[in-house]
Amino acid sequence: MAAVIIAILSMIVIGLPIALAVDRSARGLALIGLAFLYGSGWIFIVLLAFAALHIQWTVLLVTIAALLPLALLLKTGHRAPGAGHFKPHWLDIPTLVSLAGFTFFATAAPLWEWDFWAIWGMKARVFLERGGIDWRFLESHWNAYVHPDYPLLVPLNFDFVALLNGAWSDRWLGLLSVAWAAALILIVRDLAARESTVVPSALIALAITGLAASRYPGLAEGPVIAYGAAAILFLRRALLFDESAAWRHGALLLGLAANVKNEGLALLVAAGAAVLIVRRQSILRLWPALALAAPWQIMRAMHVLPTDIAGGSAMTRVLGRLPNAGYILLYIARHLYEPWFWIAVLAGVMILPLPMRKREVFVLLVTGIQLVFYLGSYFATPHELRWHVATSWSRLTDQIAIPITVVIFLALANFASTNAHDSV
Repeated sequence: MAAVIIAILSMIVIGLPIALAVDRSARGLALIGLAFLYGSGWIFIVLLAFAALHIQWTVLLVTIAALLPLALLLKTGHRAPGAGHFKPHWLDIPTLVSLAGFTFFATAAPLWEWDFWAIWGMKARVFLERGGIDWRFLESHWNAYVHPDYPLLVPLNFDFVALLNGAWSDRWLGLLSVAWAAALILIVRDLAARESTVVPSALIALAITGLAASRYPGLAEGPVIAYGAAAILFLRRALLFDESAAWRHGALLLGLAANVKNEGLALLVAAGAAVLIVRRQSILRLWPALALAAPWQIMRAMHVLPTDIAGGSAMTRVLGRLPNAGYILLYIARHLYEPWFWIAVLAGVMILPLPMRKREVFVLLVTGIQLVFYLGSYFATPHELRWHVATSWSRLTDQIAIPITVVIFLALANFASTNAHDSV
């Protein structure tokens, strides 16, 4: 347990100067959440760079490189973190209790998910024994089940813990999943407080806790939700208020999301398309996202690491399934996870006045485009369709749920507040 806690605290310390360099006004709990996300991302960048340069991982070298962002403190200066936009409320207590419950769930036993054993944990342990990324392992056709094309932020974070621990142990790695969830909750709580009063912001944080605390500790679902949702919410704020710091946060977090899972890369494309539709002249402000996503994409292309969805003749599979599109979509709809939640989300969108829906068009577009990507993957999949839907649909819908939930809660709260003031 000690090694995981030290790793989490180290990531926060490493990420603080990065967060302050991105946004000198960042403070309070949001700063802590951003610091962890940036620190986790920096660890990934360091270990990936060492592997690209053929430098053997050692705890000493990795620690020295990991601490390099502390030099940014000379530029940003030292100051107390301050309170930020957070004002405590008793409604924060259920959120803390829920997060505590998730902590017990994520650490009740060594990580148990099959995908941890076969993908995320497997890669991390193989890389640790190699002292770097084992390209022969990823290139071998015998290892196609590990999804060799998947980005490596999560396995390399696991390796950082193992390096600090001096050996591999997956007993307490679930605490990293808790940290990713907590970081997102802190960011959402702060962003909501900037546009609403303390009660709605506390309720919004509570509402998204069950989504941020992914049911799959040890997998990449939690971090892709954390990076992706935070990125979209910052980009929304950037578009609404033209905040330079929000643009920087959104672009950087979006790039890190693209290094967690392929769905994060799809989110980068979806967000870019939405920005082009909403404010075309701002698209170049997403360049940091592309810069962060590019290294892994170049490496996987150099090592010819294929994506299973695109394997074989994907277009032939799509064309073959199009005549049965109605049946396929109905099957997917019947297997929608938590349908009442999505009915409530749709109802919330419909209740909002047209000006408010137009105000939130960016998040609505990103959600819709990402949903099209997910549905398209089922038409192109080389796997048995029903199996693929059953094993992934609930996870995919979790990934897109938080931004639209936040904006609907915010819009309804502000709508109710405006009507209340008008009736007085």
